Amino acid sequence: MYSHIRYLFFDLDHTLWDFETNSNETLLELFEEHGLAQFGLFDFEGFMAVYKRVNHGLWDQYNRGQVTKERLRERRFKETFEQLGLEHKHHPEPFSDQYIFRCTEKPAVFPDAHKVLDQLKQKFGMSIITNGFPESQSRKMAASRLDHYFDHIIISEEVGFAKPHPGIFESALNRSGMKAGEVLMIGDNLFADVEGAEKAGIKALWFNPDKKETPEGIQGIHHLSELLILPGLL
Repeated sequence: MYSHIRYLFFDLDHTLWDFETNSNETLLELFEEHGLAQFGLFDFEGFMAVYKRVNHGLWDQYNRGQVTKERLRERRFKETFEQLGLEHKHHPEPFSDQYIFRCTEKPAVFPDAHKVLDQLKQKFGMSIITNGFPESQSRKMAASRLDHYFDHIIISEEVGFAKPHPGIFESALNRSGMKAGEVLMIGDNLFADVEGAEKAGIKALWFNPDKKETPEGIQGIHHLSELLILPGLL
């Protein structure tokens, strides 16, 4: 099934770099350092529930080209603080600035990421395709020691197209010197990674660590180590 594959494209956040672990750790540190519990309105779990809802909505809008990077970063904590009744008690800007810097220095990756990439690197060229921001993604790659595995990092802001737009996949193909039929895309987002790649003629594999129900016709894995046993890949 995968014997024709010569090159691999990976998403970064939520696929290799463990965004949830790194982000949650950073947010807990900042929640405590900024003393947000002192206002007596919510605990950390309550804060996170609102933040995740706001952040997910803004990222969905960003992936669809409906908001800019600047707007996303400006609004995610501002809206969170407003919904929690903090807008007149604590300014979100320092919290936001510290989050951006500190989170991207966190090193957590998904289980077996390095072991799997070590083995894949022996046979395949590999590149990252990400909708993240250049200054953040390069820091994440370095902090997690992922950078040396990849030939290229194709970032939406630099190429002018965000996943699922075919333009970002075409840019990645051009950079790698590959044809669409020779490449496998691995990512966690059905819309941006899987549907986007397939519309560009690239075979895609859904990384689904939470074991969500898999839509009909979608090939998926729950653990990165499953890449090492895909039929014909290695």
